[in-house]
Amino acid sequence: MNTMKVMSAALVSVSLFACGPDAMAVVDDGDVDGTETYDAELTSTSRSNTWFPMQEGNTWTFKSATGETRTLTMTRVADNMALLTGFYDAPVWVGLASDSATTLYQWKNDTWEPLVRFGYASTSWKTNSNACNGYVGRRSSTGASFTTPVGTYADTRTIEYNWVTSPTARCAQPVLGQLTFTPNIGLLTFVTGMGTRFNLQSAKVNGRVYPVPPTSGVTTRVVLDKVNYESTPNTIVCITTPCPSNAVTAEANVEFQLQNTGSTSQTWQFNTGCQFDVEIVSSTGRVVRRLSEGRACTFALSQLTLSAGQSKTYSAKIPLSDRDGLQLAGTYSVKAKLIPSSNAATAPSASSSLSVQVLQP
Repeated sequence: MNTMKVMSAALVSVSLFACGPDAMAVVDDGDVDGTETYDAELTSTSRSNTWFPMQEGNTWTFKSATGETRTLTMTRVADNMALLTGFYDAPVWVGLASDSATTLYQWKNDTWEPLVRFGYASTSWKTNSNACNGYVGRRSSTGASFTTPVGTYADTRTIEYNWVTSPTARCAQPVLGQLTFTPNIGLLTFVTGMGTRFNLQSAKVNGRVYPVPPTSGVTTRVVLDKVNYESTPNTIVCITTPCPSNAVTAEANVEFQLQNTGSTSQTWQFNTGCQFDVEIVSSTGRVVRRLSEGRACTFALSQLTLSAGQSKTYSAKIPLSDRDGLQLAGTYSVKAKLIPSSNAATAPSASSSLSVQVLQP
């Protein structure tokens, strides 16, 4: 089909689809034996659009075993029609009709012919009876599992094509031999008339990209055993040294919880066996105590790896007193964080708050 013919087809197709449900009457659509009336897509007015989404800018890129690539693109989408490039040497108009929403049509030989009838379970259909020009299509498999670089899909439908042959002429191989679709993505794999299979490598469908790009993310939180803590001061008046004390300083049990919510593993390297730290921060932003101060760590390299969905919890007890041993009183933030050997500024962290009161005797 040359460019002039494509443009001519576009003009005719607009008028046909604008005529409403009866516009497809030129195609024999009376044989409905085998139509899967129980399928979910038969309840929607855009049923073919579920199997082969029709939206401006949708693209599908395929590759064969020999490295050859094909890219299908939908443009000029309007009124249930689109210009599809990539299947044939020239673009072809495809479209839906309101009375045949399980059928995707193509404009060929100055008429609309069914390209794919998704609702047919077993019945075949013929575009026309012209030898070496018409073809017979049928559903050859349903629910077969296909694996491509964009993923593995079990809800599939495969359409197989056979050319109408001639007893007196040798027909060339058809352009298409087989098409396999999955809902909401569209074409997963196809086989040419010469037997070359092309598998989907990437796609942009209705604004979504396939394969889905990997995501990274870690959720964190600090969990305390209490919200309010109480300490009691020393009540012994010292007249000698060393001075005894009956003070009781509260301790906070701190849990630092991490979960990898991304789709890829996350790994952190550490210079010692200590992988996290806890800080108590005053309302003015001053760090009054750190867990790491005075803590002994093994001098050995260590690492933490969280696979997608995996969690890790660190636990520690920290006295609610400052560096000089003076009991804390008031409201403080408790901040926990990983302390990796690199990129420490962006390491996962979380915080919570507590209040501590020093009881008077």
